[in-house]
Amino acid sequence: MVTHFYPVLLRVFTCVVAVCSAVSATLLGAAPPPDGLNILDPADLRTTAVVLTMALGVVAPIAMLIPGSLKCLLLKAGVFAASGCGNAMMLSPLVVVPFQEASTALAVVCSVALTLASIVTFMESVERRNARRRANT
Repeated sequence: MVTHFYPVLLRVFTCVVAVCSAVSATLLGAAPPPDGLNILDPADLRTTAVVLTMALGVVAPIAMLIPGSLKCLLLKAGVFAASGCGNAMMLSPLVVVPFQEASTALAVVCSVALTLASIVTFMESVERRNARRRANT
């Protein structure tokens, strides 16, 4: 069942992840550096968080739309898991800014959903391939 809707799910949720991550990174980039950090440089922490969010939350998921929707499923699962972790990092109380929490949380949920959908689709394709192989022998 998931395999039937996976191509549409991939396109829609990837767009949601990319847009929410871009909004989150823009809000964080426009905010002042976090206060109260003794060891880490606040400006460097903010810049690193913005770059990681753009790389893991926008560029990597959009790159997963390039191959066919039912190809490289385990790679897609790994990329979306990394995207979810990168966006979850943005929910840290050290770097979160107002209005960013909702878009970041939505990006995390969509990334986790795409990770699970990719794994389920991969497992269904393996089961289908094994069934065909058994039928031919």
